[in-house]
Amino acid sequence: MPQNIQVELDFLQDLLLEILQEFSPKSSGYFIALKALFKSHASLENLAKELQATIESDQILEVIKAFSLYHILANLVEERHKNKQPLAIGLAKARHDLRQAGFSPQSLSDKLETLRFYPVFTAHPTQSMRRTFLEAIQEMFSDLATIFDHPCDPIAMKKAKERLGYRLRLLYKSHLVRQEKLEVLFELDNLLYILENSFLPSCLDLCQQIQTEFQESLAHAPITLGSWIGGDRDGNPMVTNDLLRQVVCIQHQFAIDLYLKELDKLRRELSISVDFCPISVALKADLKEFYDKLDPTSARLHPKEPFRAKLLLMQAKLKNRLIALNSPTPIDFSYQHADELVADIDLLLENLEPSLQASMLRFKNLVLLVGFHLLSLDFREHQAVFVNALSEVFSLLSIATDFYALPEEQKIEVLNHALSLEPISFWALLPKISPECKRLLEGFLTMLWAQHKIAKQAFSSVIVSMTTQASDLLAVLWLVKQVGLEKDLYITPLFETIEDLNHAPTILKALHANCHYQAYLQGMQNTQEIMVGYSDSSKDGGIFASNYNLHMAICQLVALGKELGMEFILFHGRGGSVSRGGGSLEDALLNAPLFSAQRVLKLTEQGETISTRYLNNTSALNNLSNIMGALLKKSLYDEKGVSKNPISPNTQELMQKLSQISYTAYRQLYTMHGFLDYFKQATPIAFIQELNLGSRPAKRKESTQLEDLRAIPWVFAWTQNRSILPAWFGVGSALKSVDLADLQECYLEGGFFKVVIDNIAQVLLKVDLDIAKQYHAFASGVPNAQHIWAQIEGEFHTSLERILQIRQEGALLEKDNLVRQGILFRTPYTNALNCLQIELIKVFKHNPSEQIKLAVQSTLIGIAQGLRNTG
Repeated sequence: MPQNIQVELDFLQDLLLEILQEFSPKSSGYFIALKALFKSHASLENLAKELQATIESDQILEVIKAFSLYHILANLVEERHKNKQPLAIGLAKARHDLRQAGFSPQSLSDKLETLRFYPVFTAHPTQSMRRTFLEAIQEMFSDLATIFDHPCDPIAMKKAKERLGYRLRLLYKSHLVRQEKLEVLFELDNLLYILENSFLPSCLDLCQQIQTEFQESLAHAPITLGSWIGGDRDGNPMVTNDLLRQVVCIQHQFAIDLYLKELDKLRRELSISVDFCPISVALKADLKEFYDKLDPTSARLHPKEPFRAKLLLMQAKLKNRLIALNSPTPIDFSYQHADELVADIDLLLENLEPSLQASMLRFKNLVLLVGFHLLSLDFREHQAVFVNALSEVFSLLSIATDFYALPEEQKIEVLNHALSLEPISFWALLPKISPECKRLLEGFLTMLWAQHKIAKQAFSSVIVSMTTQASDLLAVLWLVKQVGLEKDLYITPLFETIEDLNHAPTILKALHANCHYQAYLQGMQNTQEIMVGYSDSSKDGGIFASNYNLHMAICQLVALGKELGMEFILFHGRGGSVSRGGGSLEDALLNAPLFSAQRVLKLTEQGETISTRYLNNTSALNNLSNIMGALLKKSLYDEKGVSKNPISPNTQELMQKLSQISYTAYRQLYTMHGFLDYFKQATPIAFIQELNLGSRPAKRKESTQLEDLRAIPWVFAWTQNRSILPAWFGVGSALKSVDLADLQECYLEGGFFKVVIDNIAQVLLKVDLDIAKQYHAFASGVPNAQHIWAQIEGEFHTSLERILQIRQEGALLEKDNLVRQGILFRTPYTNALNCLQIELIKVFKHNPSEQIKLAVQSTLIGIAQGLRNTG
């Protein structure tokens, strides 16, 4: 491990020990004893014996807290030093590399103007830390920078050490586990905190970077902000229509408040007098027309300070806009659209010399980024909900009986007829329909209200989960058409399972051939958004088959788009873990299918990934710069025909074979008799399902089937028992069936295969089968348990052996030593938490109590921090 990282870790360990000795002398003794065991590389048996005494004491929560805080601090140190490394891609490096490759400055600027990164922040429950801890981490990050990066200022260092100790003491006295159920509005509040404190400032820094690198101001923001918080209704009864409206209003209020604060700062700055800066005729005329809108004091103070006067008028129009939102009558002197605010900013910029424009340009970029809506919401619901609601309405209107039960061909006939009729009023239907149907129709009316009162961009897409056939989207088209939003909303199929991914081209061809859907596409500039799900396809078919089938589905969709003369915007439903599409986003993007990211990169940012990437400004800016740099490279290389196909024709057959074999091996385990019971017993899933991580239930519906369990708790549970099975199972069987030399050649070629193998290699280093075997003991009474364990153990060793051979390493990640050390220096503390969890579960099984359950749940958080992953 690099010496400078070790110095920081030693400092933080000593500080943590000081706090333990102050508040909990007994637990500090356990902490010291366990550290000594780690250094001596004690066996798990010896570790378990030492931990047994800990569990029997009343210090158990303190010891868990100490290890968990260490993981949080270690992650913080690692992130700090990662930020000091040169950017992997970055905008500046991308620009340099592209110029070296022969691209002209103009071609770079032209391409950059068309590109957008579109993160969609979701409420997926993978953030194991409370906001209390997230806020503290942000502050401690700054304190560590002061202590270790600015040693020449002893007074500042002393204050930073005091603040750091104070913060850690507060965290030590706080629960790791959230005590209350997390509600949707709390999730929104957490996101708004990150947006205001780090993400938005970093976006503005990126805009400045673009303006500096490419020597031009921005006509549009390079980033579009999206969200599912409040809009993701799929299996979440907490997301009501009242809540949906609340979320839109909160976001609007947040945007306006942000602008009012910025305008206050600008008013303090721009004290420019007309005596030294003559203004244009246009600005004079504007001030003259609206000078009566200033209050008497402001009108008296600013006759010679036109910029301050104009900024006050802009503030007045923004405040009036907030009043207009709830007023039944029009409010005079109010902004109707964000473009009007941008026009006022441009008017001021025209009157400022270039050297005085910096703050005003930053404000303009903020408005281009945020608009009046802040985050474009996606309205996501399950396919069956749309179809069932239409079935009820069609029966009521005598259009069709039992629409939901009709074969696909007849469904399309009915929908074609319904779409040819004049639109109806949903308001007239509401008193006559069931609560479930009413909830859906009122959702569309809420979207209509938001489009009119907030902004056209308030909603972006209607996402149809578990899309299986063309009629699913035609059903949504009928709903959208009734409220007149068919030119404002993408109707987005979500293809989640491997089977659905394979059917996607057939479904889209059928839609393109439908006259009603074709008319809709023309209204949307011949653009179709398609969401591809990484989580369920991986849970359904295993990691390699999921990655391969996603890759091939995207290839087919790109080809189909060219064939039909359409543009497909791909929306990637990625999670944080490798099992759910995680790993390096930049590597994934550069090795994505050709022409799959020409204009927009839209993807989900979930839970812990949001805080990992964007909690502090430096990390956020580095990540944004890397993504935009990779997107610029990818789109230009593809466009100019200099990209290498991530799966070459020579390796296509080999990849297909690996996918099929890995899928078969995975499905044999997944469908094995007793596997569901084994999963319930050999993982801490029961405790995970009671964690207050998010507002969404762990299952879409009450069911005993494995298929109905969401992918997040599925991955979380296997991660906790240290087998991390979804991220590698099936890969060994596939790799051993192919000649090693061929695999090594594929790996050296780079592209798709290398990215997948490298991601799996990182996961395998976190696996510990000795620990997993202790969880397996909990399932010893399950039928087939021994056979299931034998399959897991054998497949792991095969996968490990083959990946070492392919990467030509003696130990995992020995060629990526920084990544290897980053995993290994947490391992002893993670192992200790696993051993604690195992012993606590044993106690709980014999004597269930709330105190023991809380202790188990606390270990879940600590292990998640140690592995830097939940689900």
